[in-house]
Amino acid sequence: MIEADAPAALPGISAPACRNADPALFFPAYGVPLSQAQITAAKELCAGCPVRAECLAMAVRSDEGDGIWGGTTPLERRRMRLQLARMRQGAELARAVVSGEEPQLLQAQRPAVVHSLFRMGWNAERIGCALAMTAGQVEQARAMAARAEAFLALVERHHPKGWS
Repeated sequence: MIEADAPAALPGISAPACRNADPALFFPAYGVPLSQAQITAAKELCAGCPVRAECLAMAVRSDEGDGIWGGTTPLERRRMRLQLARMRQGAELARAVVSGEEPQLLQAQRPAVVHSLFRMGWNAERIGCALAMTAGQVEQARAMAARAEAFLALVERHHPKGWS
């Protein structure tokens, strides 16, 4: 959560929606888990926040493990970080496929590899043959990877590496 007196993240952007909220809504007492009612209320407040993307990007980039940030729970942010790591790994695995190797791919790695192969100029049929996937599976993997790529771009745009 961004503190009430913190300056706007970017010029022209208003203060965060949480500036006047009770911090306990986003961060329960030490050792007390977030309740579902608390999560729902915090997410509703975050939904209309003008700096939600910046808040979420900062929390993901800094590996924030507590509280509600950018409308997400710690578990949701861990899943996002894992998905981003898979996207980065996908390019390496795709290069192995292109070079004729047959790397062992986990199901969760396939979208990132499919995305990378498309970016390398492969078509859906060629990808399906190389990865033993149906056309529908290739398209589903491509859609999943597109969402992850969009989130990665959001993180980089709002909280680039090296920015504190």
